[in-house]
Amino acid sequence: MVKLLVAGGVMGVILLQIVAAQTGPPDAARVERYQSAVIDANGSLVITTSDQRTILVPKEGEQSSFSEPVVSPARTAVGAQALFANCCTSYDIPLQLVVYANGKVHRFTGVGLPIFQWRFADGGRRVAFGQEPVHFGCWIHYELRDVQSERLIDSADIPQRCGEVPEPRTVKIPKWVTELISDRQ
Repeated sequence: MVKLLVAGGVMGVILLQIVAAQTGPPDAARVERYQSAVIDANGSLVITTSDQRTILVPKEGEQSSFSEPVVSPARTAVGAQALFANCCTSYDIPLQLVVYANGKVHRFTGVGLPIFQWRFADGGRRVAFGQEPVHFGCWIHYELRDVQSERLIDSADIPQRCGEVPEPRTVKIPKWVTELISDRQ
């Protein structure tokens, strides 16, 4: 009887391994893919998945709209800046970077300054963004974050030429910041 139970247990493990090998790793089966994204008339983010499902990411709180959305190179994430009214400008400013990936909305705010530049990194697993004051900043704060965990991977404060600092000190610029800056130009 014991030999029969052990043999049955071994066969069960072998069958589970065969099924896992045929279907791939558990996470691979659950990754959503995105075909496109647009902003609707209400200012919400509307995402179309590769299997033609529609996902709506509504504005939150005082948010007025989203900027033009971007689908990551691997098609596993969609990102857009969340725009908010600002007392001192004639235009709304991007105070958050919103990324939708694998069924979850991630809102990045960094140090609270406007996020004027951003890009996906590592195919969409990470985001890099730069933050600076609306006018007359003497530095730009950059962050590299993991999308799923929202964990800060790296950050850098890069001095900029301004009226107060006409000749800023030279600092080492990380490669991910250089890539973000090159996208802007």
